[in-house]
Amino acid sequence: MKYKNIFFDLYGTLIDIKTDDYRPEIFYHIVNYLSYEGIRIEKEFFQPRFEENIKHQLAISVEKYPDVDIKKAFFETILSFGYNVCDYILDTIMKIYRSLSLVEFKVFDDVHKVLSSLKKDFNLGLISDAQTLFLYKEIGILSLDSYFSNITHSSVLGFRKPDERIFKIALDKHNAKANESIYIGDSIKRDIGSKKAG
Repeated sequence: MKYKNIFFDLYGTLIDIKTDDYRPEIFYHIVNYLSYEGIRIEKEFFQPRFEENIKHQLAISVEKYPDVDIKKAFFETILSFGYNVCDYILDTIMKIYRSLSLVEFKVFDDVHKVLSSLKKDFNLGLISDAQTLFLYKEIGILSLDSYFSNITHSSVLGFRKPDERIFKIALDKHNAKANESIYIGDSIKRDIGSKKAG
């Protein structure tokens, strides 16, 4: 059987990334931004409340491998202080949060060369444990967006790899058969779900 489709993991496979998501300075900057929008929250209370909301999402999930919705966690955190915010403010917070948490962020050597060559003969897709806004912004920043005809990511599904459903959903979105597809990732523990999916 000739392979027709290649699915890639994103972070750690195509993108070399390291983050520090819980540095207090990140949350201080977010609270400073919010004050410009008329939302006044004491800095020392914001991060602990945010972390509580992340833990709560994981605790109430029925999934074996749950994923969180960080945008929702920020919304619920701000709401708990008595403020309702629009998508524009939430998206801005997400950008501040992500940009300040990045320690390292670049494509691995020869990624563009390899993807450009593969795209000539295969349909390429992405399967990633990722937040929607982060993923789409970051593949755009690194000029990876043009290679992939379909993207499947965890935060909108509520579960993450190695749950085999994420791989099956990717196959369905791609109109692809498992026996005509290859998955390439960097973690046996997370990526074993692709084998279970066929």
